[in-house]
Amino acid sequence: MRFLILPAAIAAASSLAAAAPITERAAGDTTTVSLDTCSGTPALYGAGMLYGISGTDTPPQSCAHTYPWPRTAPDYADLKINYQSSGGAQSDASPGGFATSASSYRQRFDTVVAAFKRIRQNNGVLIIKLADLWGADETGGANFPVGAAEGANFPFPGDGGDWSKFDAFMQQIIDDVRANGMAVEGATQLELWNEPDINFGGRPQEQFNEMYVRGTKALHAAFPQGGGSFLPLVGPSTSSNPAAKNAWWQSFLAYLQANGGTASQPDVWNWHMEEGGNNDPIPPAEALPGFVQQYGLTTGLGLQNNEFGVRDQQKPAYSAWFYARYERLRFNGLRGNWEGGAKLNDYLADLLIKNADGSYSTNGEYVTHQTYVRDLDGSPCKTTSGSSVDSFATGAAGKVKALIGSQFFTGTFDVNFDSMNTYFGGATSVKATIYNIAYNNGGVVTEKTLSSTKDVQVANGRAVLSIDAANGSDAWYVELSA
Repeated sequence: MRFLILPAAIAAASSLAAAAPITERAAGDTTTVSLDTCSGTPALYGAGMLYGISGTDTPPQSCAHTYPWPRTAPDYADLKINYQSSGGAQSDASPGGFATSASSYRQRFDTVVAAFKRIRQNNGVLIIKLADLWGADETGGANFPVGAAEGANFPFPGDGGDWSKFDAFMQQIIDDVRANGMAVEGATQLELWNEPDINFGGRPQEQFNEMYVRGTKALHAAFPQGGGSFLPLVGPSTSSNPAAKNAWWQSFLAYLQANGGTASQPDVWNWHMEEGGNNDPIPPAEALPGFVQQYGLTTGLGLQNNEFGVRDQQKPAYSAWFYARYERLRFNGLRGNWEGGAKLNDYLADLLIKNADGSYSTNGEYVTHQTYVRDLDGSPCKTTSGSSVDSFATGAAGKVKALIGSQFFTGTFDVNFDSMNTYFGGATSVKATIYNIAYNNGGVVTEKTLSSTKDVQVANGRAVLSIDAANGSDAWYVELSA
């Protein structure tokens, strides 16, 4: 299962995230690819997506069947989306969900079943968002405005100390997951709530903490580990990062410690990387193991970020940078989705542009994602990041490929390829083909653009490729060949 991560992987990510080594020439930033440390096949840890898919008239559904050619719209299967998080949010009128009516819940659960069938066509994993099915799918802030689904008049689990409706909700989820063939280990995960630190109707955190443990006990009893239908629980899915100074996390962990300990903790620890500038997944991933251990808890099955990237970071450069981070961490990240209404379950989380006539066009982020999942097909290599620039690279006999992103870096950066003899023997030079993946102000981009080709010298086992990044929102793709 791709969400697994070992402490050694976190330690390795920490060492690799250090500042780039000094090179012979001054550059604004540097990322290094170690070709003597490449193995396996790409796991595509960053290829997940929040919502973005629905119905029979959106590209994901109509293009799930990839043949015959030519196709008339962008291809969902081509994107190799391996994780999707969905729960029927905004698929009917708000307020909705189990908290309001059986019919609304049923409509929402039907969309979950459809999402499960779609993602399983590509052997992917569906994370079911139970908060959506309850009806709490419009985040509004700590106090929530009157009229929003989370307002004072909308029922939340445990209101007034009454847990009967929530207990019935848990049983309904269990029954429906089983009845629809979704109790499949390795295919389904369950998220008890979405962003409870800002999305629990202004109720006290103690009420959420009690709900979490109560729900965990019910779901673990229904889908136990070792029972053949184990469904991991993903949580707590906060909007904020886990940190020793985070009071919300302190309260949550202390409650788990006092109420079941490891039996009550998430199977997969999840939080969202959507704090704007504080959006590097590596530091919180390094911090979490020691943090939870202070409360007698463990890392369980591993870590996950089932939402990453604020809207301003949804540009080719930052997306490629995120892909590099998740490949280094070796746990799954899912692209965030900042649309609403019908657009939430369309547009592939803004990888697509919907035209006035209902057709779709691709943008630079689509091309970046497509390059990540399609073109880097060799053995993944160890990479080292610079202060802003990072890379994901693969190697094969006579061919090395790298996707390079940044946190909006502009200027000249170097890509160092070390231990060139691994794939190029004693060659003293190699051919470099450099492609630009344009942001184009969010407009239509259909493919990578050839930037240049050049011969690059190999000296002391290293080839150094310099790239001038005039637009900090663009990503870059490089191929080295003999």
